[in-house]
Amino acid sequence: MAAWATIDQVEDWLGITQDQRMVDALDASLAWCNRTRPDLDAAVAPSADVTHAVVLFAGILYRERTSPQGFSTYDALDTSTFTDQSAMLSIYRLLGTRRPVAR
Repeated sequence: MAAWATIDQVEDWLGITQDQRMVDALDASLAWCNRTRPDLDAAVAPSADVTHAVVLFAGILYRERTSPQGFSTYDALDTSTFTDQSAMLSIYRLLGTRRPVAR
């Protein structure tokens, strides 16, 4: 099975070294992303956007334990937190899901 993302990528994204919670978050992210995109072969490395979505989701899962209401960010609109909803919209876009289908 090809790794859609690695723990090293998640460490780099979060800027901290791994612990078991980060490994668990990456495992959960990989499982969810594989279920969300069953059309992609789990044994083949995906495109960069899918890999980045896995890393982003793993980061959210890791951070939510300490900040269930959202986590701080720098925002021109001064909303002060980056909510899971807006983060998930980016992840869905990167994964290429929730696109309209012609009937």
